[in-house]
Amino acid sequence: MKKNKSNDLAKLSLAAFALTGVMQDANAGRVDESYNSDFQYGNYSESGNRMNVDIFDLGVAAPIGKSMTFAASAVRDVISGASPKYNKKDSNGKVVQMLSGASPANWCHQSICDQRDGVNSNLTYFFDNAALNLGGGFSQEQDYTSRFVNSNLSWDFNKKLTTLNLGVSVAFDVVEPSTFNADCGTVSCYKTSQQYLIGVTQIIDKNSLIQLNMTYGYSEGYLSDPYKMVWFYNGNNVSDIQSDKRPRQKNQFAWLAQYVHNFEALNNAALHADYRFGLDDWGIHSHTTELSWHQPVGNGFQVIPRFRYYSQDSADFYSPVFSGTHNDYGAYSNDYRLAGFGAISGGLKLAKTFSHPHKSVEQLKLQAGVEYYDHSASYQLGGNNSGSFADFSYYLINASLNLKF
Repeated sequence: MKKNKSNDLAKLSLAAFALTGVMQDANAGRVDESYNSDFQYGNYSESGNRMNVDIFDLGVAAPIGKSMTFAASAVRDVISGASPKYNKKDSNGKVVQMLSGASPANWCHQSICDQRDGVNSNLTYFFDNAALNLGGGFSQEQDYTSRFVNSNLSWDFNKKLTTLNLGVSVAFDVVEPSTFNADCGTVSCYKTSQQYLIGVTQIIDKNSLIQLNMTYGYSEGYLSDPYKMVWFYNGNNVSDIQSDKRPRQKNQFAWLAQYVHNFEALNNAALHADYRFGLDDWGIHSHTTELSWHQPVGNGFQVIPRFRYYSQDSADFYSPVFSGTHNDYGAYSNDYRLAGFGAISGGLKLAKTFSHPHKSVEQLKLQAGVEYYDHSASYQLGGNNSGSFADFSYYLINASLNLKF
């Protein structure tokens, strides 16, 4: 069965987690001695009947003695739909985006059908002024397997007004495309990724704090997409058709600044303001700005609206279509994710907390959220006249339940 590589499922799951706020960091010297259980469901749906993903996630956390906690989670993503496969010129010489076509032979009657199952677990040991976290896991799709390990150290000092964070993760991925790919050259294609983080969180006063992070990532191996094709032209005539081919190494840097301020006079509402700048040696520079407002409204309810703007430059080896033949280029891709574009998204989350709803339950928290995302070349900083052929939008809807015992 021909289908597009679906390793983006992990990214979609992370987007859902971030929306519902279940991603948590270990805090030095602050062990949670309660038992926690989370379940959440999310649905990601792209415009034009393109991609649809159902996301299921179950997580548990438990204390081990007075200074250690164990946490584990399992995720299942079910994906179906169609995805951009290549760009071509129409009879008027205009670039159009072509989707992978539906195939009635597939069980879901779509060109892309896949399921990702993943598990991960971690142990956190709490010292008086520090916390050390060790974890790992894996995920499996029909043609993509990823295994990873990670570690994070948080250290409080300056009377616990300052926290230093150090993190490292390593992933080992195997791609087994259902179609032959010359750039891979074998049945199995391999990729390794490393990421390192250093950050500091500073409490400014009783109502505000600032966090600064820097991350470095390095990827090596098969970094192309085996299911995307690149068309080469002499004028309006096709001269060559090849599989997507990208460099086999990538270095990435990113800087994040976050400011949080609590407004006591507004029922302890909080403003979160983030800015992130990223760059890599593929030529992509990106800017991300995000604002969210956390507003308690009484009786355990909280409303959280958020807004996000993203812009990036195109990769050095990206073009909607190419001229000549592949021999004229060392690397080439027309993947819309490597193009220059901008994106605007907004969301709203509603949370309700019940304290002691049952003798055995200390806290019950329900959350529901929705996000809308609009991707457009015209939103790119500085303008982009490449056309609207790759524009699209999506909705992300989810709900979660958390129990603390």
